[in-house]
Amino acid sequence: MSDENFKVEMMDGVARCTMSGPTMNAMGKDLLFPLIEGMERVLSDDEVRVVVLRGDGGNFCVGADLSIMGEKMDPVFLYEGMQKMNSIGLAMHDGPKPVITEVDGWAVGGGFSLAISSDLTYATDRSQFLMSFMRISIIPDLGSAYFLPRRIGLARAKELALTARVIGAEEACQIGLINRVFDAESISDEVMKIARRMASSSPRVLAMTKRNLDVSNTLDLKTMLDAEAAVQPYLVMSPEHQRDVQKFLDKQKDVGG
Repeated sequence: MSDENFKVEMMDGVARCTMSGPTMNAMGKDLLFPLIEGMERVLSDDEVRVVVLRGDGGNFCVGADLSIMGEKMDPVFLYEGMQKMNSIGLAMHDGPKPVITEVDGWAVGGGFSLAISSDLTYATDRSQFLMSFMRISIIPDLGSAYFLPRRIGLARAKELALTARVIGAEEACQIGLINRVFDAESISDEVMKIARRMASSSPRVLAMTKRNLDVSNTLDLKTMLDAEAAVQPYLVMSPEHQRDVQKFLDKQKDVGG
C-alpha cells in the first residue's frame, strides 16, 4: 500500500500518509501520481476511519515542482494531474472519513491548498505558509479559493492570496487557518493521539457529524434542525450509542459507590 515517495502506515484505524518526494516534497512527477494513487486507496478503504497526511524531511509540501513549470511544462501532465488532484481534494472534503493534515516546515502554493483541504490542520511552531501563486503569475488552485475564505474570512483570504506574504504558525493559528500549534518533536505523537481517539468513534457518527458541519453554512436553521432530527433517533437506537451510554452509567456508578 506504500510507494517510495508516498508511504502509508496503518495504525488502529488511522492511515498515516507521508509524502517523501524530492525537493521539499514538491509535486512533480516523482510525487504527484503516487500521492494521488495513495490517497485514492486510503479514502476508499473501509478499514480506514481517519486519514493523516504529512510531509517528510522537515517540510509539508512546496506545491508544484517549478523545475518543470513554464515552457518546460507538459500541458497534458498538468491537466491530468490537476484533474486527479481536484478529485482527491473533493473526496477529502466530501468523503465520510475525517482527514487531518500535519504541517511541518513549508506549505507553499498547492501544498498550502492541500494543507487546508482537510477537516483539521495542525502545525509545528516552525511552519510557514505561503499562498505563492501571485509570485509566479498564476491563480490559486486545488480548491484554495474555496477553502481559504471559509477558514479565515474573505478579507484575510484576499490579503494572503493577493500579497503572497509568508505567515508563521502562530499567526496562522490566531486567524483560524490552522487548529493548533505543536513543537516539531511532539507533533506526530500528538496528532496520532487525536487521530486514534477519533478513529475509536463510530464511523457513522464521524461521517454524519462531518457532513452536517460541512453543509451548515449553506442551510437555514430550520433545515439544519430537521436534518439533525431525521438522523438522531436512528443513532440513539444504534448499538454503539447504547454501549457508550452504559459505559458512562457504569463509570458514574463506580464513582458514586
